[in-house]
Amino acid sequence: MQSAIKIDHLYFRYDKEYVLEDISATITDNEYIAIIGPNGGGKSTFVKLLLGLLTPTKGKIEIYNTTPDKSRELIGYLPQNIHFNLDIPLQAREVILQGRLSAKKRGFSDKDFQILESLAQNLHIAHLLDKKIGELSGGERQRVLLARALATKPKILILDEPTAAVDFKTQKEIYQLLQELNLTKIVVSHDINILLQGVDRVFYINRKLYIHEYIDIDIKPKEGHFCEMELFEQLGGEHACNH
Repeated sequence: MQSAIKIDHLYFRYDKEYVLEDISATITDNEYIAIIGPNGGGKSTFVKLLLGLLTPTKGKIEIYNTTPDKSRELIGYLPQNIHFNLDIPLQAREVILQGRLSAKKRGFSDKDFQILESLAQNLHIAHLLDKKIGELSGGERQRVLLARALATKPKILILDEPTAAVDFKTQKEIYQLLQELNLTKIVVSHDINILLQGVDRVFYINRKLYIHEYIDIDIKPKEGHFCEMELFEQLGGEHACNH
């Protein structure tokens, strides 16, 4: 299996304080990784390093054998907070097509419109294309933004809390969609009960990296929620954990 991402003894610090220490891991093609950990534990910093927005203090990251800053076209990214002026009369189709733009490209080709239609069908949002972004519900808007992240035809998809502002039913629908996507997926989330239904490994980041494999536990969420502490109580010592 081809490696999508290789991380070798990665360190990162702000000023004198290390946020990430001695992180090594390999993520293969089409693997589905969940990233969890406490607030301030380094999850967001880790994602920014993968995106090439930050440079490691020590160590290195390779994405398909090149550096993150040279492989951005290979990555689709859905950040945690995307703020739209909902009064701007942008249609959903226009938001998705923004994902096909670049510094060297201004207009749209037939291929761009074909990709738009294909994404709309696969993500079940064809009925939303003519609606203005301000008319959509939170869950509908998140599907449109996911389509925009996928419009670049990436090999890797990184999502930061993709279901933070949507209801439980929509959370389940979005994670079901993610399971069906045939590419490498890295998702930062606290929705453990849903997230573990399809992931291959869990990366727990709290300054250092702890990798849990063979996730096969009986999840019994309380009132639709399953927190990280409950997860690790169930993982215990019987599951593989590397760091």
